[in-house]
Amino acid sequence: MALIQFPVESQRARTLTLITMITLGAAVISSVSWMARSVQRGNAIDSRITVASTTTEAAFAKQGPVDIGFAQDMSVHHEQALTMAYLALNKASPRVRLLAQGIVTQQLKEIGYMQGWLLLWQAPGMAPDDEMRWMRDAYASAARRDLAYEQFIDSCAQGHGMPGMASPQELEALAAVPSPAAFDAAFLALMVRHHQGAVVMARFVSEHAQLDLVRGFARAMAAEQQQEMAQMLSWLRAS
Repeated sequence: MALIQFPVESQRARTLTLITMITLGAAVISSVSWMARSVQRGNAIDSRITVASTTTEAAFAKQGPVDIGFAQDMSVHHEQALTMAYLALNKASPRVRLLAQGIVTQQLKEIGYMQGWLLLWQAPGMAPDDEMRWMRDAYASAARRDLAYEQFIDSCAQGHGMPGMASPQELEALAAVPSPAAFDAAFLALMVRHHQGAVVMARFVSEHAQLDLVRGFARAMAAEQQQEMAQMLSWLRAS
């Protein structure tokens, strides 16, 4: 249970430690492999992402603040999803455990790609705060207005953090749920909300990242999480 007992300030430091342990050995190799070919994404979707460039130098020559900020902040976002999913592996019903295992598998892989890119870009593994300046600045210069983006940016600017993230109290309450049925309902509600925040961020990046590589990655992530949300919502409605 130690994973869910840290205050918010400590969670960001813990995230970097976890990400480093997970990815340092294989992340760069995974990232270069991603750039060199189309990648079959498993779990919720089976679409293929075509990489625009076939060389590391060309693919990473023009990464911008959106590419870097997304890789940093989505890694943090994924880390909390992993915290909840690992709880589900021990406490949920069989079908929700299966969903949680898919989340663990996919999001660990995605953290590996994102942290590998950051290593290649010589950027920090995580941002110094969660104000999402990269999103705010890109949106300020964008031609199209989008209420979901504005609400996301406002939440971060006001110090509320990334929308969809569970509070430490919510995570502690989830860990304390006694029965599988009750756990399923609490987990699914939190994970749907968590995915909703991730989809907004990924959709924004699919429109505003510099690199086609990152745009395609974000599009696939949004599609995958939308499919998972549809499944979770159907279970919640039936319960």
